[in-house]
Amino acid sequence: MGVVVLTVAVGLLGYPLFVTGYFLAFDRGLRSAGPSTFAFSLHRSLSGRLPGYADARIASGVAETLSSSQITATESPVYGAFFYLLATANLQAAWERDHTLTSVAPAIAGAEAINASVRLMLDEGHAHWVKEYWGEDYLSQPNCFYRMLMISSFTAHHELTGDAQHLPLLRRVVDDLAADIDASPHGLVDDYPDQCFPCDVTVAISMILRADKALGTDRKIWARSAFHRMMGNFKGETPPYTADARSGAPQFATRGCTNGFFFSHARDIDPATADALYQKYVADFWQERFGLAGWREFPKWGAVSAYYLDPDSGPVIDGFGTAATGLGLGAARVHNDPERAGKLGAEMLASAMPMMNGRLLLPWLVSDWEHAPYFAEITLLHQLSLLPENGDSRTRRAALPMVVWMILAVEALLFYGMFRLGWRIVFGKRRKAAR
Repeated sequence: MGVVVLTVAVGLLGYPLFVTGYFLAFDRGLRSAGPSTFAFSLHRSLSGRLPGYADARIASGVAETLSSSQITATESPVYGAFFYLLATANLQAAWERDHTLTSVAPAIAGAEAINASVRLMLDEGHAHWVKEYWGEDYLSQPNCFYRMLMISSFTAHHELTGDAQHLPLLRRVVDDLAADIDASPHGLVDDYPDQCFPCDVTVAISMILRADKALGTDRKIWARSAFHRMMGNFKGETPPYTADARSGAPQFATRGCTNGFFFSHARDIDPATADALYQKYVADFWQERFGLAGWREFPKWGAVSAYYLDPDSGPVIDGFGTAATGLGLGAARVHNDPERAGKLGAEMLASAMPMMNGRLLLPWLVSDWEHAPYFAEITLLHQLSLLPENGDSRTRRAALPMVVWMILAVEALLFYGMFRLGWRIVFGKRRKAAR
């Protein structure tokens, strides 16, 4: 019994405490907006786990049995492939600028996971839920979200491997989606019938722009024009949660869970416009209270309850949005906001609890264990992979929020108590036996 207590104390409390303390002390990028060595560590861990997961899921055929109403089961596997490939490409670019960040290039360390993620994106079974919405010709229908995932995934795969086999499909999807955006009356395209998320249209424009290098095209002027035409519907405000693609009218007010995604990529299209909107985002959504720092799900001036829950937002507690804060980490990093990015990075690591097997305990607990067990970890990896265009790696690290100190103190006290109990059980029995 004493050995069990000691093992639990070291593995569940001591190890996370040590790893968290190490990266908080020595990972300058985690507590600012620079390249994070923890991100490279997490990437290596995920790269070892993803190939088996992807191949087993494809072979099982389970994706073809799911209904479009099963949101995490259908969306998260391919959404995770998108985030992993994009994160790997971002980390590879950072490593090429500074080889001291990790001993093995992310493109090499993640070679099997890169190909496995693309296999997941290409698998017809994993498009089953999209076909339920759009039919067999889903690649020529509005279908903004899924096509955005495909464009980014194939672009990142080409960047990382130099493999050109998917470029014809990439070109077809890029051309079709760009044409649909141009043909839409207000620059908005539905993700699903009568469901348009302006943040996804923005990211789609960004991913089309990112595909330029792979395809040998130049859509910079097009991307900026398409972005401004879409944003013209919203009178200079942060985009709404959803909008009517036919009329351009906002349907539901701006929200943190979609704003984080929007601000992580809008700056790639038009830095000046995105920077101005980011300041409004900070004014309306940033919150610090009771030792916590994070993004709100609903703006300060809204009348929505401070406690809320839906599949997009996750739990909203005292205004703080789970998804808003998680996806807002990348937004702060992209906009070279080291103070907010650093606070969020520290809170993320302290609450995640890194395990000895390379997993993050809390993200694993909140993921869909059956269908997308690594999704939350991959999302955090993507957020940490995002960097400002002209960031200064010498930026002073943000101060640790009080909640980080509280988490570390609780872990330390519990570790001390359990370790002391286990020690007494083991060595107390030995002393009695010796008598």
